[in-house]
Amino acid sequence: MERLAEIMSRWLYQSRKDLKLLWLNHGSFTTDRLSIFIIFIFGILPLTLYFIISSSAYSIVQIIASYIFIILLFSITIVLVITWFKSEQYFKYNVRHHTFLKLNPIEVDAAFFAFEENDVENLIRMVEGLPKTQKIVIRETPKNKQSGSIRFIFTFLELIVKGGILRMDTKSKESLFTLISERFTFQNAEINPGTLPSSYSKWCSATEDGSYDEVRKSISKALGIPQNP
Repeated sequence: MERLAEIMSRWLYQSRKDLKLLWLNHGSFTTDRLSIFIIFIFGILPLTLYFIISSSAYSIVQIIASYIFIILLFSITIVLVITWFKSEQYFKYNVRHHTFLKLNPIEVDAAFFAFEENDVENLIRMVEGLPKTQKIVIRETPKNKQSGSIRFIFTFLELIVKGGILRMDTKSKESLFTLISERFTFQNAEINPGTLPSSYSKWCSATEDGSYDEVRKSISKALGIPQNP
């Protein structure tokens, strides 16, 4: 069984590789053209070969019915697959094109963040790509000024956004700032969007210098995220 699984996995890998190469070499392929190609290669062609090599006798009605069934079956399957991936895109749009690590609400240390039940719920909604019901309230008290809390949010997001948020390009930064403004708030005041660019720049430099290493460890532990050795 293990040998058979190895052979099948290699075949699937090669098939996916060939399909990707075909896609790259024929950039003019639209979704509709690709769908027709898939139906022909994996549906019509194998069925045609079956009728050619089969020793059984089939009537014209049976052959036509078989082709109609295969085309409908593949068409419905492709529509469902496209629908699924489109819905995944909409999820990403709901969180400003960012994807997140999965978090277990049970493992989130609400006391560490001074989160209330609504805050944990909206955190999970954010990482799952769902619309918010309320903003996540950050009650971390800055030692000096408000930008300390903003940098706390940056460190928080660095750990839960896939790929991190350090040294993003301009478009990604704008998306990040919008995400923060839409999803987070301080306990007694809204986040000032005008402070985000300068705070982000300072946070990047401080993070690269290791200034937030201990904070990162504490937040990782409080979120139940395994820490790299």
